[in-house]
Amino acid sequence: MEFYETTEKRRTVRTFADTLIAKEKIVRVLQAGLSAPTYNHLREWDFILIKDQETRFNIVKAEGIPDINNMPQFEQSLAAYDSLSKEMYLDAIPKQKSMLIRAPELLAVVFKPKTPVETANRVYDLNCLASVWCCIENILLALTAEDLCGVTYIPQKNVKVKEVLGIPEHLELAALIAFGCKAEDAKLIPQKKVYLKDKFHLDHW
Repeated sequence: MEFYETTEKRRTVRTFADTLIAKEKIVRVLQAGLSAPTYNHLREWDFILIKDQETRFNIVKAEGIPDINNMPQFEQSLAAYDSLSKEMYLDAIPKQKSMLIRAPELLAVVFKPKTPVETANRVYDLNCLASVWCCIENILLALTAEDLCGVTYIPQKNVKVKEVLGIPEHLELAALIAFGCKAEDAKLIPQKKVYLKDKFHLDHW
């Protein structure tokens, strides 16, 4: 797949088919992640592929992801959002628990921080965080090139999820990525149309 076609085709999907993913594809995707730029050239990133269902359930339990039992009330809570954002949240939030448990593959992306995120005072302090998200973006594009789909999930109870996965204290969990083949009934939320001419500045704002 051509690179620019890949960037255009990439979409977030939260409902996956039961299709097993070939090990060779996963290896290529992770290798693409390791090819991302990194501020210190050390690529201090690690990956945990989470196959065990009990571990996945423990992640969901640690996160305390609630079931949305009252959709009208939930929809009302989004009244102030624009229509596309509202549509996205209405689709995304109720699926968070199921995608972490049922996705064919669940990947944890771990990084070594230069400065703990919670104590960072400058953008410079977040170089490690910026670098690992370059890695994550490469993974998402590689999934698309493999005709797969993925979605990132940033744990809110990061410390508890790290404990579930046995991640050493000095490392940080950047994100979980649920991925697999798109289910036939998966919903694709329309992208907000953004034009370069409205975002481009020359020399100054």
